[in-house]
Amino acid sequence: MSVYKIFCDESCHLQHDGSDVMVLGALHCSAEKAEHLTRHIKWLRHNHKFTPELKWSKLHKHQWPLYKDIIDLILDDSDVNFKTTVVLNKSTLDHQQYNAGSHSNFYYKMFYYTLRDFLKEGSEYRVYLDYMDTLGGEKTRKLCEVLQNETNWELKINTTIVQSYESQLIQVTDLLIGAVAYRSRTDIDHTSSIKMQFIDYLESKLNRNLNCSTPPWEDNFNVFRFVPRGAKC
Repeated sequence: MSVYKIFCDESCHLQHDGSDVMVLGALHCSAEKAEHLTRHIKWLRHNHKFTPELKWSKLHKHQWPLYKDIIDLILDDSDVNFKTTVVLNKSTLDHQQYNAGSHSNFYYKMFYYTLRDFLKEGSEYRVYLDYMDTLGGEKTRKLCEVLQNETNWELKINTTIVQSYESQLIQVTDLLIGAVAYRSRTDIDHTSSIKMQFIDYLESKLNRNLNCSTPPWEDNFNVFRFVPRGAKC
């Protein structure tokens, strides 16, 4: 049985956090590939003499060569898949009508959309989520329940909450969804030169803008943009 690992992260996912978007992301690859990528990223860190945690919110212009190498490592490998779900106009969501009054229900729906295309019968999945708060255990149980309810086979999946500093690939996911969120937000001024440099290079590699949806069959860097009913894209 093939074993796959999925590394997940989220940005601007709270209901009233001041952002006009919500972004979820998942990096998917085989267990063997995950180990290879982890070792390679540690080697890149050593080469670039960089020890802190990789975080979108703490990009530094002097570390651009490292960021570029990481983008190349992920995007040039056809065995690595990334998907992000972008919820636009978050403030217009009508949870009362569509989500039983719960932003949490909506959150899990969006995570299902983010992960569903990775899940195939006959494989085992190990999902890693960044620690956010003390509700992590409940969150992982609910996510597994939602994913199982939406599949027509026995889904072999387990979820683990980890601190982001423990996982190189969750840190990479943070960088990628950070770029997508930054490009998609209309409520901020895009004045960070290093963030725009990161985004420009990522878009040049993809040959498309990050604020555009991709076809469902795109698996290297898939972007699903969700527009609430009645909202303007």
